Amino acid sequence: MYFRAAWIGDLMVRFDSMISRRILLLAATFGGVGILAGCSAPVAGGGPASNGSANAVLAAAAPDVTVTPVDHATGVALDAPVTVTSNIGTLTSVSVTKVGGAAVPGAIADDGRTWTASDGLDLAAQYQVTANASGPGGTHTSTAVTFATVRSVSARLLTTSTPDDGATVGVGAPVDLHFNTSVPQAQRAALVQHLHVVSNPPQTGGWHWFDGASLHYRPENYWQSGTTVTVTANFHGLNAGNGVYGLASWTKSFTVGAKHVSMIDDTTHTMKVYTNDQLVNTWPVSLGKSGFRTLEGTLVVLYKAQKVMMDSCSTFGGAACHPGGANYYHDYVYWDTAVSTNGFFIHAAPWSEGSQGFADVSHGCINLSTSHAATYYSYAIPGDVVIISHTGNIADLSNGEADWQIPFAQWDNSGVAQGSNTAPPSTAGGP
Repeated sequence: MYFRAAWIGDLMVRFDSMISRRILLLAATFGGVGILAGCSAPVAGGGPASNGSANAVLAAAAPDVTVTPVDHATGVALDAPVTVTSNIGTLTSVSVTKVGGAAVPGAIADDGRTWTASDGLDLAAQYQVTANASGPGGTHTSTAVTFATVRSVSARLLTTSTPDDGATVGVGAPVDLHFNTSVPQAQRAALVQHLHVVSNPPQTGGWHWFDGASLHYRPENYWQSGTTVTVTANFHGLNAGNGVYGLASWTKSFTVGAKHVSMIDDTTHTMKVYTNDQLVNTWPVSLGKSGFRTLEGTLVVLYKAQKVMMDSCSTFGGAACHPGGANYYHDYVYWDTAVSTNGFFIHAAPWSEGSQGFADVSHGCINLSTSHAATYYSYAIPGDVVIISHTGNIADLSNGEADWQIPFAQWDNSGVAQGSNTAPPSTAGGP
C-alpha cells in the first residue's frame, strides 16, 4: 500500500490511494490558511510536492441569528430591549410585529450586525419576530421567534402639560409637565431622555425637576417671537418606577406670539407695558399693603378669567373670615389675569382707584382701574412676561413661580435629585 500526501499549512494530510477519488471534507480552521484541493503544496513551505490530486471542500458556516427576548418568552417587561444580532453574518431584514397590531419600529446598525427596536411594547401583547441574515459563500439563515409581554402593571403614567396643543403663547411660557406619580430619582434621567423639544428657529433650553411629579422646560432666554415649538414624549413602554409604566406617547406643538413684557414697580406705583420692546402703555397701580406684599420677580401670565369670586377666608383664614373685619372680602372681581398659582392677579379694582399710583392698599394683587384692567385682559396671552420689582416678597417654588428666578446656568438638573426649597413661603394674594 502507498499513500499520497497534501500539505495544508504546516499539516501534512495522508490519504490512501484507494480513496483518492473520494471527496474529503475538512471542517477545520488553521489560522486563516486556505485549503488547497488538487494542488501541490509549495516546496518552500517545507513539505514535499504531491503528484496526486486531492479534493478537500471547506463547508461555509451559516450565519448565526440571535433574538432577544428568547423564543416563547412570557412576562416580558414593556421597556425590555428587543434586539436581533448576527456575529458572523449581515442582517438583511427584520420584522417585529404585534399580533393583530402594528409593527415595532427599529433599525439595522450601519455594520449590519444588530437591529434594535426604537419603541416600547404594549401591555398584554404577543409579538412575532422574523429575521434573515446572509453569510459567506451565499449562506443564509432565517429565524422566527414569538414572545409575550406582562399582562398588568401597577399603574399607568399620566401627564398633564401646558402649553396646550395648537396654542399661541407669550415669550416666557415654560413647558410644564405634571405626572400622576412621583418619579423616583433613579428613573428621572431615563424619563428625560424620552422627551424631545424642537424649536424653530433653534434655541437653547433645558429641563428642571421641581419635584418627582413636576418637570419644566424653558429656553435660556425668552422664546423668539414667531418660534414654533414641538414637544414629543416617547413614553410608550417607559418604566417610571414603582411598577408605573407609560402606555402611550404624545406630541404637542405651540407657537410663540408677539413679545409682551410688563414691568410693575412698587417704588413708582406704575405698570409699563411693552410690545416687541416698544412702550405702549403706562398705568398707575396699587400693590399689596404691609403683610400682604405682592410677589416680586419674573412671572408669566398663566390664564385669564372675566370674573373671579375672591374670598378672604379661604385665602387667608383667621381674622379674614370675620365679616366687617378690615381684611374681610367676599366679592366677584372682574378682568382677572393670573400671574401666580396661588391667587395673585392683575385685575380691576375700582374701589382703589384713588390710591393707584400713590399707595399700596391691596391684599397682594395688582390693582388697576376697570378700563386699564379690561385693556390688559384683552391684550395678554398665557406666557406673557410680568416683571414685578421692589415689593420684597420674592417669588419661588412655594408659589410655583420659580421658572425665571433660577439662573439658566443652574437650571438643568435633569436626572439629578432636587433638594427641598428652604425659602419661606410667600403670602397668598388677594384683591
